[in-house]
Amino acid sequence: MARRLNLAALKAISQAPATGETEWLIAAEDSVAFLRENAQSEEMVIYASAPATLVHAVLAPLKQVTPADQKDLMHAFVQTDESWAIQKSYGGGEGHRVYLEAPLRAGKSLAGGEKLVFRRSFDGVQKGESPIELSQKLVHALGLHYVSERNAYCRLDDRGDIEDVIRVIRTDLGPGRESLTAVTILAKDLATYLTLAEMALVYFFDFTRFKSGSFNGWGDHPRIDRKAPDLFYHGGSIGNASYVNGRMIVRSTIPLQQLVDEWKEETHPTKKKEYATFKIFDRKNNVEVETSCAPEFLSNYFQKSDLPWEISPAFFRPDVLHRFKADPEKYSLDDRSISCRNAWYLKSYDINEAGQVHAYVGDLARLPIEEQRYWQSFNEWPKGTISKRAHENDILGEFSSEYDPLHLLKYKVGKLNAAPPDWWQPRSEAHMDAARYPATDSTLEWANEIMALDQLLVEGFQLKSLRKMLEAKGKKAEANWASLRVIAEILVASGQTVDDAKAILTPLSRLHALRSILKAHSSVEDKDREERQARTTHGTLSAHFKDLAGQSDKSFDTILLSLGAGDLNP
Repeated sequence: MARRLNLAALKAISQAPATGETEWLIAAEDSVAFLRENAQSEEMVIYASAPATLVHAVLAPLKQVTPADQKDLMHAFVQTDESWAIQKSYGGGEGHRVYLEAPLRAGKSLAGGEKLVFRRSFDGVQKGESPIELSQKLVHALGLHYVSERNAYCRLDDRGDIEDVIRVIRTDLGPGRESLTAVTILAKDLATYLTLAEMALVYFFDFTRFKSGSFNGWGDHPRIDRKAPDLFYHGGSIGNASYVNGRMIVRSTIPLQQLVDEWKEETHPTKKKEYATFKIFDRKNNVEVETSCAPEFLSNYFQKSDLPWEISPAFFRPDVLHRFKADPEKYSLDDRSISCRNAWYLKSYDINEAGQVHAYVGDLARLPIEEQRYWQSFNEWPKGTISKRAHENDILGEFSSEYDPLHLLKYKVGKLNAAPPDWWQPRSEAHMDAARYPATDSTLEWANEIMALDQLLVEGFQLKSLRKMLEAKGKKAEANWASLRVIAEILVASGQTVDDAKAILTPLSRLHALRSILKAHSSVEDKDREERQARTTHGTLSAHFKDLAGQSDKSFDTILLSLGAGDLNP
């Protein structure tokens, strides 16, 4: 079964090729083969419009097309702009009537069916191609949402990735040629909907090929008439032109019981779940062991067993976190937990003094097997104990006594965001989430975290309002002064000495300068110098960042007090 739409094949039936045009013009019936093959693929066309192609699929009640009334369906035709309407009528012994009329008004076979694709025109207002609208019943039932940059109706799969379920495709057929517009849907989702709605898919198709300027009408010509139970059409050819017009019925291949069984399996799995093996520190027996994280190989405080506790830690190289930090849209990386949208949640992790990431083996067991294997690939024997914070929080059940400057800074920024003074531009959730400690000793990660911290703190100050505040204290800011310089002058005007004001602002000034050096177009020599200095002074880039965050926290406190925000510490 083909995985995705064969777009090249759809283009090939839609407009004459650069060579072999004569043969193509008289072979419109070849297009039916594309339709049959596409109905067996994992992604099915439900609408296509191009110079030689019109495919329009609608739904008909299954019982009304089993068997198909071929004569009724061949006489019916569904316009692409046919939609719901408020109708008004008079006569027939019923007088004046106003009523709501559904689409699919042609023929008895389609009565009570559903249109999937709508193309309405807004005369005199809308310019260009008519937009594609989808059945909201279909979209909502499948749990889909339109994502404009993907031109698709999407959902999240079980790995947290965005999946295109219904695609809207617009593409040119070649330089100077017309365009193709198509709508596709994943076959399994369509089949699921057909089963639950007790509907069948009915294709209306017309493939007409002729050469503009040399076609003089059909006249008398050889005709074809094909009649299979679910595929029937007529057509013909003359000279250098041909056509095929017909209907094809596609029925769901998924019985209702299969959907019920799949749901049962999701809620009460019968298949044995896979589990990865991890190197852990067995806290109960005070020994390093390698064990499966499957529940039968673990125990808890309430069980009498020699097996390791679920709260035994496994240790990992710090770059295990890179994947999660690199994709903040997909992953939420909180101070102590990680989650993947619609997929999984790791309850607890932390980083110890040796720079290792650690997580409890019982929490790892709750991850999907693919995610367990990812963590397993970074697993190593411990180089130290779990972090002080994790020990206090998770083992002793106490609040952490460890000073965490970044956590405090985020807390204070959150308080400012909740009731922002004039001089503060609230930081977005993206800014809050992006500011993290470097997990590794990577120069790139260090530079990225410096920038994120600067965006969280320094970029929050509103220069215009700070200038007004300084003027209210009797001093005017120079035109080239940035926010930190203006704050320094406010501190002086509020009673600080020039040296004290400079000392208070030094951490934030240093942070801002580092961001410019590391992330802007500075020389390689300048960047290397800053990296060497950070390593020489603090040993690692992570230690440097934490020290800078601590200094920035104290600086931020003094600034907030001077600007009238008060003490925002918890």
